[in-house]
Amino acid sequence: MRLPRSIRAFRYLNFAVLRRTLFRAMERRLGGLSAEMAYNAMLALFPAILALVTAIGLFEDSLQATLLEFVSQFAVEDDSLQLTFRDLAVQVRAIAPDMAWQLLKNVVSEITETKSTSLFSLSFVAAIWISSSAVSAAMNALDQMQHIASKKRRPFWKAKSIAILLTLGSIVLMVIASFLVLLGDLMVKGLVALIVAIPELLQNTPGIEAAPMQEIRAWSSQAELLLDLWRLLSWPIALSIVSVAFAFIYRFGPSRRVRGTPIIPGAILAAISWAAISGLFRLYVNNFGNYNKVYGAVGAVIVLMLWLYMGSFVLLLGAQLNTTIGEEMRKRPLKQFYGSAFAENSAIDPKQERLADNQDIKKQ
Repeated sequence: MRLPRSIRAFRYLNFAVLRRTLFRAMERRLGGLSAEMAYNAMLALFPAILALVTAIGLFEDSLQATLLEFVSQFAVEDDSLQLTFRDLAVQVRAIAPDMAWQLLKNVVSEITETKSTSLFSLSFVAAIWISSSAVSAAMNALDQMQHIASKKRRPFWKAKSIAILLTLGSIVLMVIASFLVLLGDLMVKGLVALIVAIPELLQNTPGIEAAPMQEIRAWSSQAELLLDLWRLLSWPIALSIVSVAFAFIYRFGPSRRVRGTPIIPGAILAAISWAAISGLFRLYVNNFGNYNKVYGAVGAVIVLMLWLYMGSFVLLLGAQLNTTIGEEMRKRPLKQFYGSAFAENSAIDPKQERLADNQDIKKQ
C-alpha cells in the first residue's frame, strides 16, 4: 500500500537536508525576518495586557476574587510571582519621575476600577491588528522561500485579512493547548481526588457491604493511573494542536502555494522546537531572581524578546524545511536520493513513486 505524500516526505529527512535547510535560512536572512516578527509581537503585548486588565475590570468584584484565587493556584508556593511584580514596581518607582509614577498609578487604578467596554474593544482590536503584522512578516518570508514574485503576491487588503484570520485561529489553538496543559491537569486532579474520596464518603453509609467497599477502594487506587496517563499524554496533545496552528500558517500563508510542498514535517519540527525553547525560557525565569540584581526590570524584557525571536525563527525554519523537502521530492526520486540500497530494500519502483507523486501534485 502506497503511503500518502505527506508521510513519504519524512523519508527525505536526513542530515544533508537539515544542513541545506540551515544554509537556505541564512541565505534568505530568516533571522532578520524573525526579528521583525518578534518586534511586532512585542508591540502587541501592550494592548493585549491592557485588554486583559480591562476585561478583568468588567467582572464583578466577587468574580474578580474568584478569578484571582483560581490563577493563584498555578503560582509557586513561595509567592515568588508576587515578589517579582512587587520588585518590578519598586524598580519602576526608583527610575521613573514622581509625576510619571503618579500618572502610571492613576492609569492602572482607573483601568481596574472603571468598567469600560469601549477601552476593552479598542485595546483588543489594536492587539489583533499589531499581532497580525507579525503573521504578515511570516507570510512575506514564505513568499520569499517559494520564490513568488512581487507582482504575483496578494494585494494588501487580502493579505491583511488572511493575516488577521490566521492570527485569530492561532490564538484560539494556542489557548486550547495551554488550557489542556494547565486546566486539564487541574480537572484530572480534581476527578482523581473525588474518586479517591468516594470510599471515605461511603464508609459510614448504611447498606454498604464490605465487598463493594473493597471493590470501590480498588477502583479508586486505579484512578491514580488516570492522572499519570494524562500527564503522559497532555504535552503530546498540546504539541499536536500547536503543530496544527503552524500547519495552517504554512498552508494559507504563501500567496501562491507551490504544489507538492509538504506541510507536516516542518510543522512538527517547529512545534517541538517551540516547546523546547519554552522549557528553557521557563527554566531561566525560575532562576530570574539572581539576574534581577544585575539587569533589573530590563532583564525581563530582554528574556521575553529573546523568547519571541527564537519562537519566530523556528516557525520560519519549519517552513524552510518544508520548502527544501519539496524541492528534493520534485528533483530526485527516492532511488537517487538514497542510492541503490533503497531500491534493493524497497518494494516500490522509484519510477512508479515519481509518477504517483506527480499525480498527487495534479490533484492538489
